[in-house]
Amino acid sequence: MQAQALKLFLLAIVIALQTACGANVFHRQANLQGLPGGIKVGDIIETTTGKEISFDALMAELADIKVIYVGESHTSVEDHRVQLQVMKGLYAQNPSLTLALEMLPREAQPLLDQYGQGLIREEEFLREVKWDEVWGYPFRLYDSLLTWARDHHIRIIALNAPREIVSKIAQSGLAALSVSQRNRVAEDFHEDDPAHREYIRQQYREHLKGSIMDFNTFLEAQLAWEETMAETLARTLASGAPEERIIVLIGKGHISDQVGVPKLTYERVKDAYRTIAPMPLDYTGRTADPRIADFVWITDKAEPVRRLRLGALFRSLPSGGGLKILEVMPDSAAAKAGLKEGDILKMVDGAAVLTLEDLHKAFSTKTVHELILKRDHREVSVTVTLSP
Repeated sequence: MQAQALKLFLLAIVIALQTACGANVFHRQANLQGLPGGIKVGDIIETTTGKEISFDALMAELADIKVIYVGESHTSVEDHRVQLQVMKGLYAQNPSLTLALEMLPREAQPLLDQYGQGLIREEEFLREVKWDEVWGYPFRLYDSLLTWARDHHIRIIALNAPREIVSKIAQSGLAALSVSQRNRVAEDFHEDDPAHREYIRQQYREHLKGSIMDFNTFLEAQLAWEETMAETLARTLASGAPEERIIVLIGKGHISDQVGVPKLTYERVKDAYRTIAPMPLDYTGRTADPRIADFVWITDKAEPVRRLRLGALFRSLPSGGGLKILEVMPDSAAAKAGLKEGDILKMVDGAAVLTLEDLHKAFSTKTVHELILKRDHREVSVTVTLSP
């Protein structure tokens, strides 16, 4: 639900080929550096002071903190490495640790419990939890994090709202939900924060609109996403042991600008928190900026950003049935190629496409592709040229 600040979680998975998603959610200030002597990979900067600190010093700063948010650009391998190192450091301090995930709706918790306890295999977990449909980013990016947590008996919790409910809010508004649907997202919505509202408005201006009704429904959908995560975290904190801490894996856009999930969680439970944002070495903004996070961790250079889009929304069909097109955006590459709602994508460039990850891989190397679609019980061949 990585542009990164607000993904098209509002509707479904948009095929947006961005290999360094998320770097653009922060204020860029050209030619500024975080430290007088420049920065290097592995530096950790305390943004309130602008000083570089060691990893041990970071861990000391976090020793008494209940909630630690470690941001990510979802496709960044470097960001996930930082998350794993922080989790290991926190566990070494105190093994009473919980891992919280933006990636899954909280209704997936029973399956996540079974996976965490080793009762079901990874393949079954991914299939039953519908990873490709509810998240869409390759599981291999998260495999080491979840495996390490499972192997060390760390509780793993799912934070988020169901994608289909958030989608309905985006299309029709919160008031359109039935009572049962309304109960599947957070009870309280904080719509009166001017800074948060303006932050979301900026994202709305840049966002592919699809079937989003208007800014108000976009705001309510974004709040459903963030408020539900905050409510789940607050409940976990309220029911946990005094010594328990939580590390939260979450998109950078949900923790930046001192709005979003950390603030919304604190509104509910007044437990101390800190935020950490991995940032690539070639980030052009000022790294010593508290609006980014409490701590900035410098990683290797970002991969080139590819902003090529197909402009279609997909859902994986069961039993290897392919990918069904739920919606085609007007004037998109998909629309220009003649793709239609209801088409089932079967092959790309001669290779079978069974999952959204297959599609991401197929589209990662070039611009022009040959698609084989099933339409009205017949096979159709289409050439598509991905567009910015």
